[in-house]
Amino acid sequence: MRYLVGDAGNVQRLYFAVRTASDHEIENLQTLCEIYLRKFRGLTADGPRKRGLLHSSWRSAEPHFSLAREIDLLEWRERERWRITFGAGKAFLSVWIDDSPPKALLLHQLITYDRTFLIPFLIRLVEAEYDFTAGKFVGLEKYVEEIWSEMWQTYGRELREREPPLSATPKRRTLLHHAAARVRFLNKLEGLGLNMDKLIRLTQEFHGFEDTEEMPDDSFFRIGRAMSGRRPSELSASELTDKTLQAFSVLQRAGHASGFGAYLLVNERSLPEKAVDWTAFSDHIRKEGPFATRASFRRDDFLITVEPHAEQARSQR
Repeated sequence: MRYLVGDAGNVQRLYFAVRTASDHEIENLQTLCEIYLRKFRGLTADGPRKRGLLHSSWRSAEPHFSLAREIDLLEWRERERWRITFGAGKAFLSVWIDDSPPKALLLHQLITYDRTFLIPFLIRLVEAEYDFTAGKFVGLEKYVEEIWSEMWQTYGRELREREPPLSATPKRRTLLHHAAARVRFLNKLEGLGLNMDKLIRLTQEFHGFEDTEEMPDDSFFRIGRAMSGRRPSELSASELTDKTLQAFSVLQRAGHASGFGAYLLVNERSLPEKAVDWTAFSDHIRKEGPFATRASFRRDDFLITVEPHAEQARSQR
C-alpha cells in the first residue's frame, strides 16, 4: 500500500474523508480535500498531534483519502469521481460510532490489502520488543528498509508492472512515513489502540498468509481471537439470517446490497463472541430464504436482494 503514509492512520480523519466523498462525489481530489477541511478541520483540533489541519493546505487531507482508497472504502472508478465503495465503504459508514470505530472491519480491510508488508513489519517489531508506549516513532525506518529490500528482491517484476517505484533508494523520511502511519493506525489512541498482546496475537494468526492470493476464509475468527484472546463461536443459521437482514436494511440501495458489505457488517456486529467465514456466509445466502443473489460488477462480490413474499411470510411467523 504505497499511499499509507504521512498523517494517515487517524481513524476519525479517515471517517471524515469517507463521509466527505459520500456526500460530494467529485472528480478532483483537491476540491474534495478543500471541502473536507472546510467542514471538519475544527473537529480535529483537540488532542496531541491533531492540530495539523487548522492552518494547513488541502494536501494535509490527502493521506486520509489515499488510505481510504487503499483499503477499499473509497474508489476512483475510471478516473471519473471519488465515491464510497458499495461494499466496504457503505458498511464502514453505517457502523461508525464516534469514539468507537469498527475495529474488526478496519483490521480486516488493512490486512486484506497490506498483509504482504504489514505482517513482516509487525513480526520485526514484536521480535525487537519495540516500545509502543514511548509516543515517538523512533527507529522504525530500519524495519521498513529491510522489508522494502526483501519485497523488491522477491516481487520486483510484478511491482514494477503494477506501479513503478518512486526511486531506487527510498529516503529515510519516506520509510518513516510508511512505518508511522501503520503504527498510528494499529496502536495509537487516534487509531485502533491495539496493545502489544493484541498485536502479537494478530501476527500469530496471520503469519504464513502474507504471500497468499486470498485472505484465509476464517479471517474474522482470527481477528476475533487476536482481539479477545479466544476464538469466537459460529453464528447459527437463524442468527445469520437475522443479522444479514439487519445489514441489508441499512446497506441496500434500489433493493440490492453488497454481499461483501453485509458480510463485513455481520461480523463487525457479532464479534468478539461470534463470527462467520466467507464461504459459510455465501452458501447460506445462496441457499436460504428470504434471500436471492445477483451478479455484481466485482468478481469478489455478489449482490443480495430480499424476496418480498418470502420476507413477508417470515415476518408473519
